[in-house]
Amino acid sequence: MTRANFLACVAATALIASAPALAQAQNERMTYREKSAPLEKRVEDLMHRLTLEEKVSLLAGESSMTLHSVPRLGIPAVKVTDGPTGVRSPEGKPATVFPVGVAIAATWNPEIARAVGAAIAEESRGYGAAVLLAPTVNIVRTPRWGRNFETYSEDPLLAGKLGLGYVAGVQGKGIGVSIKHFAVNNHETNRFFVDSVIDERTLREIYLPAFETVVKRADPWSVMASYNKVNGTYASENRWLLTDLLKKEWNYKGFVVSDWGATHSTAPAANAGLDLEMPGPAQHFGAKLLAAVRDGEVSEAQLDDNARRIVRLIVRSGALDGPQPKGEIGGERHRAAARAAAEEAIVLLKNAGVLPLKPGIRTLAVIGPNADIARIQGGGSSAVAPFDKLVTPLEAIRAALPGVEVIYEKGVDSEETPPTAAPALFSPSADSSETGLAATYYASADFSGDPVKRERATDFTKRISANIASAKVIGYASMRWAGVLRAPATGTYEFSVRGTGTGVLTLDGKAILDKATPAKPDNRDVIGFPVPQRTVQVQLEGGKAYPIQLDYVTGQTPYEALKFGVRVPRPDFDAAVAAAKRADAAIVVGGSASLTEGEGYDRANFDLPGDQDKLIAAVAAANPSTVVVINAGAAMTMPWAKDVPGIVGMWLPGQEGAAALADILIGKVNPSGKLPVTFPLRSADDPVRLTDMKTQYAEGLLVGYRGYEARGVAPLFAFGHGLSYTSFGYAGLAAPATVAPGAAAKVRLSLRNTGKLAGKEVVQLYVARAGRTAEEPIKQLAAFAKVALAPGESRTVELSLDPRAFGYWDAATHHWVARAGAYQLLVGSASDDIRLKKDIRVTATKPID
Repeated sequence: MTRANFLACVAATALIASAPALAQAQNERMTYREKSAPLEKRVEDLMHRLTLEEKVSLLAGESSMTLHSVPRLGIPAVKVTDGPTGVRSPEGKPATVFPVGVAIAATWNPEIARAVGAAIAEESRGYGAAVLLAPTVNIVRTPRWGRNFETYSEDPLLAGKLGLGYVAGVQGKGIGVSIKHFAVNNHETNRFFVDSVIDERTLREIYLPAFETVVKRADPWSVMASYNKVNGTYASENRWLLTDLLKKEWNYKGFVVSDWGATHSTAPAANAGLDLEMPGPAQHFGAKLLAAVRDGEVSEAQLDDNARRIVRLIVRSGALDGPQPKGEIGGERHRAAARAAAEEAIVLLKNAGVLPLKPGIRTLAVIGPNADIARIQGGGSSAVAPFDKLVTPLEAIRAALPGVEVIYEKGVDSEETPPTAAPALFSPSADSSETGLAATYYASADFSGDPVKRERATDFTKRISANIASAKVIGYASMRWAGVLRAPATGTYEFSVRGTGTGVLTLDGKAILDKATPAKPDNRDVIGFPVPQRTVQVQLEGGKAYPIQLDYVTGQTPYEALKFGVRVPRPDFDAAVAAAKRADAAIVVGGSASLTEGEGYDRANFDLPGDQDKLIAAVAAANPSTVVVINAGAAMTMPWAKDVPGIVGMWLPGQEGAAALADILIGKVNPSGKLPVTFPLRSADDPVRLTDMKTQYAEGLLVGYRGYEARGVAPLFAFGHGLSYTSFGYAGLAAPATVAPGAAAKVRLSLRNTGKLAGKEVVQLYVARAGRTAEEPIKQLAAFAKVALAPGESRTVELSLDPRAFGYWDAATHHWVARAGAYQLLVGSASDDIRLKKDIRVTATKPID
């Protein structure tokens, strides 16, 4: 059956009911429409009313972000939206940009995650979406994963606790989540096809617990099946993963949705427990699924289980309950939530007395490629369109230090290729005060005929990935960006066009770039495939206006990608060093460039891009009061770390990150963030290979800090590390001498603020087994708590140890087992800063839940 015939069949079914039948139905008790009726009664009532064709229609999207409606029964289409940093509107509408996932994890505060989740839920509702495609809880296996910024941690317990807070915040507002990406999705290279080959114990102890925690304790509305294979079978058709484990063992009642374009089959996927194919229209479900049911390849019982889970979503969403509460997009409450999260996320990595900045400072040099831009989030499906103009670190520091002379020099350009052109460089016409370029779109490939659309373009990146929709949906075959470039300085400019189609760039009436220009393949894009990039250099005169025009013909490929880049003349390195030399103190703001971190590709290493290391070393030599701020969503190497007295990690901090950073630097806010990931000393210290089509998880349990400790490799900064402007004293660790298998253990200690400032400390409890094998970690995080204390204040902190803290997954019996023997409880401020120790013994070896 063709898709057209399938849709016709569904439409015909809707017309079967005659007018008298409809009138009779209106007089029936329609339990599924009764808001006060129990959820499962409403679900079953609606299930009984659906035809086979209607059930099948519910199992595939209608469009990229919308599910199918059932008009016959008054069921509207349910809309979903991307997250987790904020609402990513498909129409590009703005929303509050919150700190990225790893920054939220750096707060070590589930309540911060809950507040952020609640705010994003309100904005999701404001845009009419019922499900937020978030959070990401995959483990940070390697610092080179391009998507590290989007997830939480290398530790499953921390990832699970933060995910639990986020989901509670979102679903507490009546919006569902789709926890992702299930499972063993830990790098981007070959992400659509790679096979994650992993042993059972490692899977259970490292890569599944965060999902298990959220599924069992928060009942997420949806789980998203990942692109990759798991031990040879695609996640979207892996019955052990989706049905045996998730739906049966974990008793999951929600629905499983494919990652966008991750469905590869019809009957195998449906029988495995994939409930919703996205995006729409259907490629493998729809008419093909209907035929598979009629041919007996998929049983009606299986189809009913799949459909019942989507029906449960429809009822839960409130779509049948009339007008929903209005959402709130932006506003001061959400700005405050973003600010609080950014403040608690910032990590003070090193401080030899240089921070907070001294009150008597008269001149301050602010230097670096990230000082006067707002690098607030990573690239890909989580990127949110921000409101208005964003505040940069330079602007925030100037505002926080009135009366101080703040000298700015960029110093170096960290971009490996020309960055996406800044709209401020252009005007649509010579006499216009607007920024950007005039955009005209044509249905023809030769720019003939009437335009299909006109607009002012301020974003010079366009992409449609084949996993989201075919490139033909863009609605045009050619486009023209035209206007005036005003050169801000005299020097060498680089122009680039990266596209699946063909571009001709004309400057000042002359074609400077076309298909004859040499191209280099570049795969740094969410589409995950190399795209030709052409680059030219041109000398321009500062202050002069140059007519500019880019004519672009789409490639008519399964995916479409275009980036127009402009690099202005490179900054003056010597001027930056001179500025540092004459200032009382210097702040270097560096970190990721625009394409360092993003969905679709991984990093070759985790060094700072460009000549940032050289700049930092030179500035530190010129000014002994140098603070380095790292603006990145993942670990970076720092070969100059011993030579600077202050280092701050600000992450990719969302729209309020610059103001939060300024308050940390001047001491208005006391830093309280802790690293949720290890910062290795060198890129070579990372043992993970990312280039194979079969990724062997050969390191087993030794991921992150577990691996560095077990291998005896000293990190740059350890997991859990983070300093404060005050100090904390630990004392009085109390715990039982023995614990029975399967029983929880309570641990108590006294925490005192021994400094002169109010502050927050993260108390971390690790468990170490005395008789570990070489394949097992030395210690593992078992509990934590974030505690706020006034100067001189003491508090008793109680931590509860889950029975699994003394257990392991036994691959022979396929069960969790508590292991008898001696253990040590280790309590401290970081994984390498243990303050208190106490022995404890498990009395017997026994299976546990």
